[in-house]
Amino acid sequence: MALISRRDAWAWAGVAVAALAAPLPLQAESRMWPEVAATHPMDGLTADEIQSVSNVLRGAGKLNDAMRVVSMALEEDPKDEVRAWRPGQPFARRATATLLSDGHLYEARVDLAARSLIRWDEIKDKQAALTIDELISAGDLPKQDPRWVAAMAKRGITDFSNVLCLPLTVGPVTDPALRRHRLLNVPCLDRSGAGNNLWGKPIENLIAQVDLTTKSVLSVTDLGVVPPPASTPLHAYADSGKYRKVPKPVEIATPQGSNVMVEGGQVRWDNWSFHVRLDPRVGALLSLIRYDDHGAWRDIVYQISASEMFVPYMDPDQTWSFRAYMDIGEYGFGVLASELRPGEDCPDSAHFLDLMISDTKGMPVASKGAVCIFERPTGEPIWRHSELTNNTAEVRPNNELVVRMAPVVGNYDYLVDYVFDRAGNIDVRLGAYGIDATKGVASRTLSDPTAAQDTAYGTLVDERLLAVNHDHYMTFRIDMDVDGTGNRLVEDRFSVRKLDQGPRKSLWQVDTRPVATEGPITLPLNAAQFRVESTAKTNSRGYHTSYQLMPGHSDVSLLAKDEPIQLRAGFSAYTLWASAYAKDERYAAGLYPNENAEVDGLPKWTAAKRPIEDRDLVLWYTVGFRHVPRAEDWPVMPGLWHGFRLRPFNFFDRNPALDVPPAVGVKDAIGVKDAK
Repeated sequence: MALISRRDAWAWAGVAVAALAAPLPLQAESRMWPEVAATHPMDGLTADEIQSVSNVLRGAGKLNDAMRVVSMALEEDPKDEVRAWRPGQPFARRATATLLSDGHLYEARVDLAARSLIRWDEIKDKQAALTIDELISAGDLPKQDPRWVAAMAKRGITDFSNVLCLPLTVGPVTDPALRRHRLLNVPCLDRSGAGNNLWGKPIENLIAQVDLTTKSVLSVTDLGVVPPPASTPLHAYADSGKYRKVPKPVEIATPQGSNVMVEGGQVRWDNWSFHVRLDPRVGALLSLIRYDDHGAWRDIVYQISASEMFVPYMDPDQTWSFRAYMDIGEYGFGVLASELRPGEDCPDSAHFLDLMISDTKGMPVASKGAVCIFERPTGEPIWRHSELTNNTAEVRPNNELVVRMAPVVGNYDYLVDYVFDRAGNIDVRLGAYGIDATKGVASRTLSDPTAAQDTAYGTLVDERLLAVNHDHYMTFRIDMDVDGTGNRLVEDRFSVRKLDQGPRKSLWQVDTRPVATEGPITLPLNAAQFRVESTAKTNSRGYHTSYQLMPGHSDVSLLAKDEPIQLRAGFSAYTLWASAYAKDERYAAGLYPNENAEVDGLPKWTAAKRPIEDRDLVLWYTVGFRHVPRAEDWPVMPGLWHGFRLRPFNFFDRNPALDVPPAVGVKDAIGVKDAK
């Protein structure tokens, strides 16, 4: 298959395009890819299937050269059918497509087996995610507007060859007259001399608003000239390109072969089994997560993936206040997935998966190395105990399986990891990398007279350069199936009991109570522990089997509830939500968050207060953190990681890692003669 790397395709990926190496469509006639059929109902669309969707739409008169395909994706089969499916059995294949034509938005459903159009609907008053060609054209529009040209001349810039304009989503649009218009706000950067870092010379206080529907500039806002930064590390991140002494290599290697089995999208490792596919919107999507408990495959999670990412910036200036992005719903984590590099992003021994997507003409395009899967030793024991009374010791090593992707959303590189260990734990981790979004200011240091005003909403990271305060809220959708679909969410509340007798005055007890209806969890997460229990199955001691959601660090939004940008991101007001399962409820801010000014997604769905006891239920967990930039974040940020854990809680009868063999190199040291 001809694989096309999307690395460096976006300078502001999903936000703006720099030197774009435009992906070439893989023409059906040339057969540039092998015929690969889906072998699992959760497999993503193949190249042939993408081509088939386009052929069906063209044959029905619904797709022509004037239209743009925003996305094509698998329409999953009903959950009960997928759960009942076994290898070798047939399964249905359907696809959905989102298309744009002259300001109109359409949804299509296609039966791939019958090669027929099932439905064709126009969607009113909504805006789809952005496409690459739209971002390219939006970046060029201001350069043709005399108002913008005059504003640039005031700044001494008349040659635009090194001016990079970065289209940004505008946030909620409340004017009904503009609801069919695809709007973008376009600030620009001076990239002269830039190599690795395009963010060091913002052309501040100047922004154009463009209408992609009419291909026109609606307005130009000029708040006055700000002197450009004096000097910034634009080319080499290390000072003068000098590096510290090269260390001796530390490697993750599999000299006797990999323990990871990957067949298509099916993954087996240790006692774990799951399916992974790459979705254009949410990126890596893991399904049918099961654990082999002494020969019995037990359900834990039906599906888990990122759902939405809300990133609001905290600057009230007119050219900044609108910056509050929905990175997944407005741009797409899958289409922004960067190519992972062996030996740098992932070990050389990793398995790499490619993402097949549609371009805007409905042609299949492959993005190489969008996900990697690898095993690594943690360097920590999975369990241990030393008994001093008889001088014995038992230690077992822990390895992990990691499924990783790295969407690049403009200045930010995110690493999203799903990590499985040998004791039944699943960790979901979000790493924030990349470069701070910067604003040009007058101050060089905090001693300057304008410093207090300039730094009210950020941190000086260089002369005349401010990194602006902001938040990150990534919500994960977790469709739990703990030993089946009959589940309930319970709160184990910690209650203090006062004692009237004995030497103790107080202690705490656990009061367990079920959550009856869907909605946000308003109880502070440190006041209880939260578990999803099977209502049907118990372990050998009689406890209902369960998995606990262990929160990590997570901030919630501090914005006012009636703040327009907060209304469409209501999910960020709470860390944890629970909802009744519904196939089409997948995105925490709704299906179409771009320009949306209404409450949608989680707050809207859960307002119904559907019962969730002994039901199929879904958890929604938001990894939230505030970013107050620091000097050490410039010119490129060290990674900052947050996440959460799914942990077995009375799911097993005892420690499931008891049968982990000792490390070969330390058997004698711990008194174990044979690890067989």
